[in-house]
Amino acid sequence: MTPSALWAFEAYQRIRSRLPERVSTTVTPQRVPSLAAVADRFDGFIFDAFGVLNAGNIALPTAVARLHALQSMGKHCLVLSNAASAPHQELVQKYRKLGFSITPNQLISSRMLVTDALASEPERTWAVMAPVSAHTDQLPCRSFIIADLTVKADRERLDNADAILMLSAQGWTEEQQQGMVDSLNRRPRPVWVANPDLVAPRETGLSLEPGHYAHRLIDSIGLDAVFFGKPFSNAFDAAKNRLAHIPSSRLLMVGDTLHTDILGGGNSGISTMLVTAHGALKGLDVNACLDASGIVPDFIAPEI
Repeated sequence: MTPSALWAFEAYQRIRSRLPERVSTTVTPQRVPSLAAVADRFDGFIFDAFGVLNAGNIALPTAVARLHALQSMGKHCLVLSNAASAPHQELVQKYRKLGFSITPNQLISSRMLVTDALASEPERTWAVMAPVSAHTDQLPCRSFIIADLTVKADRERLDNADAILMLSAQGWTEEQQQGMVDSLNRRPRPVWVANPDLVAPRETGLSLEPGHYAHRLIDSIGLDAVFFGKPFSNAFDAAKNRLAHIPSSRLLMVGDTLHTDILGGGNSGISTMLVTAHGALKGLDVNACLDASGIVPDFIAPEI
């Protein structure tokens, strides 16, 4: 299935009760042509990646120039991504190849967050939802990739794992999803989700992400999954700690998704900008989405 933007918005609305409550606000969004219109109001900028800086492996038209301009002005730029498929250094190199002049210290991914948490769980063996290309051998834990669950040996191996880590949905199949449901029904265990996104903007449309499959597990089994990344506080706490020298009033979160970037940014006490041309709300009536969700940014622009 290739999801549409409307499908994705409605899917986020269906899981709204599982996301953080929105801090009440009376904000009326200000529509601006681009980030340049408000750049002087802020000293630190926290950017979502997919839908803001890039779509899959393609940099978005104005994004490289905008980050370069902000950095030339002495502004502090940080990328806060729910990406979990690639190890940190590989992800940094991806964005550098796309033209973004960022250092390892300027990127925080949900994989980084879950890696830090896994380091405190040395006794567990984790069954990991991920392709081989995700380099799960670099995780600080005992782990194996969930394989072909139509094979008895693979089903038994999954049943014997201490916990499940949902890292990447690349190559994930309905047979594997059902096999994981069956295994958790046989033996409930902790489930950690390293990417809470339901979808991500790619070159040819939206892809389904681990968050989509995690919420299907919750619907099927009723388990309490642990999420790492936006909109949850672990992501925004990490970003604000990285930019601790800048007052919250001088920070701006820039994202394309109301239920992750804008919800989490607003709840963390920083200003937010929603970009609409390339990401999760592309082609939708943005005002209708704001009204339906009750999640309202401070600024709206087509792109940065």
